[in-house]
Amino acid sequence: MTYTPRDIAVFLTASDFTHREERAVLHSIWKNDNAFISLTLRKNVIQFRREVYAELSKIDITPADIDELNLLMRDTEVSFYTEKESAAQDVIESYFKIIKLELLYIPDLKCRKIKLRRLLKRFNYKRRSVKLVANIRRTLNTLELKTYLRGYVPCDITDVSINDMIMFRL
Repeated sequence: MTYTPRDIAVFLTASDFTHREERAVLHSIWKNDNAFISLTLRKNVIQFRREVYAELSKIDITPADIDELNLLMRDTEVSFYTEKESAAQDVIESYFKIIKLELLYIPDLKCRKIKLRRLLKRFNYKRRSVKLVANIRRTLNTLELKTYLRGYVPCDITDVSINDMIMFRL
């Protein structure tokens, strides 16, 4: 699973970094997470930055609109796929890749919290389906993200109540 320039651009927009911090984060991603960058961009740092900045220039969203970023990603990505399931998986992957980037590169951020109901709503679901849970689990395992309830109690998405607050941690 790789970070796309779009994933990184959405993360940078949502994080509201200064230009200097943004450059430092891009350098850190290039240096420390190079294995998670697409093969075509791994070898050329200048091309990597250009691609990310090209995606950044397409996003004209204020930090107040952070919740809408994933919907924007889903709407733009769906048009490139013929299979609905493939597009849904890409939305799930992008969402959790951004969470991982936030946990890695935003100082003092230890976890991301969201109610299960709201998480399902982000992916246009009202209930947990077997396929959705399998896709989320696969993505979380690949990105090495762990789920917890309050009090740092490890949990599984299939076992928690729809109204429970879930924390994602590295």
